[in-house]
Amino acid sequence: MPYSPAVHRWLLCALAGMAPAQARADGLSIAGGSPRSIGRAGAATVGDDGGGALLINPAAMARRSTTRVQLGASIVEDDVRWQTDAEGEPLSRGQAGSRFVPIGAAIGAVGHWVLGIGAMTAGVAARSLARPGDLKDLGSAYDYRYAGIAGSYRRDTLAIGLARRLGHSLAFGLSASASRIAVAEHRRIWAGSDRREAIGDPTSDVDVTLSGSDAFSQGLVAGVLYAPEDSQIELGASVGWARTATVDGTVTAVGSPPSGPSIERTGASRAELVIRQPVTVRAGGRYVGDRVVAELDGDLWIAPRSAESATWSIEGVHVIDPTGLDAALARVPSRISQQTHVAMRLAIDVELIPGFLWATGGYALATRGTPASRLSPSFGDLGGHTLGLGLESTAGGFTVTLGWSRTWAPSTAARPALRLDNPFGTGDGGVSSGTYDGSLDQVGLLIEVELGPGSTP
Repeated sequence: MPYSPAVHRWLLCALAGMAPAQARADGLSIAGGSPRSIGRAGAATVGDDGGGALLINPAAMARRSTTRVQLGASIVEDDVRWQTDAEGEPLSRGQAGSRFVPIGAAIGAVGHWVLGIGAMTAGVAARSLARPGDLKDLGSAYDYRYAGIAGSYRRDTLAIGLARRLGHSLAFGLSASASRIAVAEHRRIWAGSDRREAIGDPTSDVDVTLSGSDAFSQGLVAGVLYAPEDSQIELGASVGWARTATVDGTVTAVGSPPSGPSIERTGASRAELVIRQPVTVRAGGRYVGDRVVAELDGDLWIAPRSAESATWSIEGVHVIDPTGLDAALARVPSRISQQTHVAMRLAIDVELIPGFLWATGGYALATRGTPASRLSPSFGDLGGHTLGLGLESTAGGFTVTLGWSRTWAPSTAARPALRLDNPFGTGDGGVSSGTYDGSLDQVGLLIEVELGPGSTP
């Protein structure tokens, strides 16, 4: 598609970043590419032709033939809240703090091909409720401890992609990525006997921390862009796939002797977790007017049924109860759980100062990415409503984008199917019921520098 100053101006200003893939509002799936779509509530399938296109729709890179470099970052803070059904207990609030999400990318044209490469954090989630200290006399104050105390997930990605222009209206693109995935979980299991004490008695708790990483999890995204020169309507779509990730790591377990179980290590201990990823389908349309640009997108994450549950496989750790009974801590169910879910996004950009400053805004509605029966404080995805606002300024080959968004998760009552996971099998039960809600705040800044026109045939 030939470059023109008018089209260039519209496209630069129509973009406003994205929530990093995993901010919790979209579970563990890739939700967006660059900080530009944050102020547009994640709308990026048609409009983002920068580094974010490598993860969302690589065909969009073909919109511009100029050589450009992008550098940016976002700050993400996830606040989960838990209210137990136990009478008289206070609200428990998230204590995980903020996470830093960087991105860097370079894009340029060689003939009819547009090439892009980027390094970014494509997904991040971090949650933590208060961590119980003394194992005794907890009552119902920490009754979420069996569901999950803390959890974190991070996907750092290197992506490379290419797009090809076919005529003046149509473009196709393909990108490939390699990601390092890091996961950590902190929770407790109950290792008592229903013949000696009440199920859930904290004197029989075992505190378990699991963490690990996967150096290479591959992914592919294929996309198409239809942007006729003589029309104000643009259309785009993409399909993304990510390989099942196997996370290798470590396990730390602490018992509660002398009245409760103790821990014995037999050689080197290790833990392994298999995380299955959904297939992502995106489609959207964009209207490009004189002083207003609007985009409507839909995202669909198709999760296999096997993604509803995941389990840490453990070696080298034994639990010994006060009577001397020994059980290998061979498996601990993870609280990572995904289901098929959707999101709809609407973004509107308005020119405030011709050729210089645009205001951006957006709204998104996402359904729950975790089944209600498998919600947990550490990884549960409640979906929710997202509002985004931002500004974008262009001058002298520099484009600066600033975006803010907040996601409000609806209050969800959980009657979970999760268990206490007793390794002895001498007494088990379901985790405590309660109500979840929360919010997700994001602030992002992206700077793009145009270095000059790309090469032509």
